[in-house]
Amino acid sequence: MDSLNGIHAFVHAAQRGSYVAAAEHLGLSASAVGKSVARLEDRLGVRLLNRSTRRISLTEEGALYLERCLRIVNELDEAEAEVTR
Repeated sequence: MDSLNGIHAFVHAAQRGSYVAAAEHLGLSASAVGKSVARLEDRLGVRLLNRSTRRISLTEEGALYLERCLRIVNELDEAEAEVTR
């Protein structure tokens, strides 16, 4: 389950370009989003995001991972919508 939370945090942070914006969307603190992404990177053994004081950007590996994660998240959203109908 922690892996799925990390994926959600990563996707939202990558799409929004900041931990703060991702945190607002997810209802978490920016620190929690950053830690979740860091745990995901540690587990994968690769850096997904480049960080600066104001923005984050995708690494090459992060861009590849984001593409796959978006498909997975969309599938989960569709499955939830189907089940709740």
